Amino acid sequence: MAPTQKVAPKRIQKSSSSGSIKKVHVPAPSTPTNLNTQERVELKKLEKMLPMSPRNSDPTDVVLRAASYIDQLVATVQARVKNGTLPIEALDSLPPVYSASVKSSIRRMTSTKKTKRSMEKKR
Repeated sequence: MAPTQKVAPKRIQKSSSSGSIKKVHVPAPSTPTNLNTQERVELKKLEKMLPMSPRNSDPTDVVLRAASYIDQLVATVQARVKNGTLPIEALDSLPPVYSASVKSSIRRMTSTKKTKRSMEKKR
């Protein structure tokens, strides 16, 4: 039997020219130092309104978390109106984009209930 050769990984030679490696400039995330005083104050107010906000978070993170929280609150109001635990007038405080679809679905539900009742009376 012939002796087997051990195969080792080949070494990659480093090229001496740095022209083959491109450095990409990645902009630093916006920091509170890039904001003026009024913007920093507003950002702190917004951060205090959010539940469980980590300390020294990025301003964009704060705004995204606020948008997500608002969406959660709107969905809660819509669900409670559909369930009947909140009156339909609660949707009046929401922007029309959020309230229009819920109001139309509630109208459809109530109109179908009336037709079923009227059909039962006719029998």
